[in-house]
Amino acid sequence: MKRLQTSLFGLLVCGLCGTAFASEAETSASVGNGYGRASTAAATARYEGDIGFARTQTRSGAVDRARGVAVGFDEDGLSISLSNAVGRFGTTIASTLNVSIGSDGRVSASGGSAVGSGSLHRSASAGGVVSTGRTPASAVANATSDDGGHARASTWSRDGGPRRVLTRSILR
Repeated sequence: MKRLQTSLFGLLVCGLCGTAFASEAETSASVGNGYGRASTAAATARYEGDIGFARTQTRSGAVDRARGVAVGFDEDGLSISLSNAVGRFGTTIASTLNVSIGSDGRVSASGGSAVGSGSLHRSASAGGVVSTGRTPASAVANATSDDGGHARASTWSRDGGPRRVLTRSILR
C-alpha cells in the first residue's frame, strides 16, 4: 500500500509540474556595439499555454535587428509579448510591449524602452513577461553607454481587475 501511495504522489507531482495553470508569454531583445567590438543582436521568446507560438529573428551587420514574439492562449485567456531592438549609426533602441486579457476580463499590460547613443560604447535591451494568472505584467529596460554617450531607459505597468457584467432590471 505504501508503495502505491508513493507512486501516486510521484505521478501527481509530475503532472502538476508539467501543467500550465495560466497562459504566459515572455520575450526579450537586445543590440549592442562599441569601439573595437563586433555588433551583436539577440532575442528570446517563450510561451506557455494550450495554443500559441514563440518566434525570434536576429540580424547583425550595418543595421543590427532583434525581435521576439510570443503568444499563448488557453482557457484562462490570451497573453501577448513583443520585444524589438535596432542599432545603427551610433544609436541603439529597444522596446517591449506585454498584454494579457483574462477570461474574467482582467487586463494586465506593461512596456518599456531603452535608448543608447554615442560614438563609442552603446547597448540597449528590453524584455517582459505577462500571464493571465494572478501575476501582473512586468517589463525591464536597460541602456548602457559611456565615453560621452547618453543612455535612457523607462518602463511602465498597468493592471486592471476583473470586469463585472452589469445588468439592469426592466421591472422594478
